[in-house]
Amino acid sequence: MPRKSMPNSHRATALERTNARALHEQLSDRLRADLASACSADGRIGTEKEIGSAYRLSRSTVRRAIRTLVEEGALVRRQGKGTFLARPKPRITYAIDRFGPFMAALTEANETVSVRLLDFTWCTGERVPKQFGSENAALIYERLYETANIAHALLQIALPGRLGERISRADASAMGIYQILREKLGIDPVAASFNISSELPDLRLAQRLGISPTTPLLTLERISYDRHDVIVERTMHHLLPDVYKLNVNARNHAS
Repeated sequence: MPRKSMPNSHRATALERTNARALHEQLSDRLRADLASACSADGRIGTEKEIGSAYRLSRSTVRRAIRTLVEEGALVRRQGKGTFLARPKPRITYAIDRFGPFMAALTEANETVSVRLLDFTWCTGERVPKQFGSENAALIYERLYETANIAHALLQIALPGRLGERISRADASAMGIYQILREKLGIDPVAASFNISSELPDLRLAQRLGISPTTPLLTLERISYDRHDVIVERTMHHLLPDVYKLNVNARNHAS
């Protein structure tokens, strides 16, 4: 299907060359309003040359404006294909005070989520989570969560070696960790602690989530315990903050 034409050149009057704000900043503002109606049916926007012609601006100015929108998540670049409007992202509330699996939050949000197993490896020595104490080996694997091909969460699950040796790659691919613990290992996790932070991803994590390394992530470390207060798993949740909202309900138990 042919691409719709870019906005007419008279739109350039909205960009004031005497304005204190730089032209690329004004263009970013204008594009946010214009692109939804000016791109093709598949979401692809015009080229830098086309946009520059429409607004009577240099390609370097257009490039800076588009980079701003890419960093904001409004646009996405696809190598060799062009620049596209970003699909709307899901909105998910994760109630961390309600003990249960991560997938429960996705189910309650009525989001259609696909899960892909990435790494499935054994580690020893310093790579074993320090929370596992005297364990000299651990199984670590990663699960990527996507909606409409948009990645929004990556979970890195670690199991002590004594438990990890009892599960397979197929188990890790098909089931969440709490389901594995309960149905495969006969362990009922009864408590969990969370450490919450905001961190920049390393290059590998940024690539897997399809984001810039300068995009902060919401990071949750969850440590789960069995009824004997023994650690049975540690999961690092790396979440896009514009998708996930944490929810905690507190009550005053003082008399």
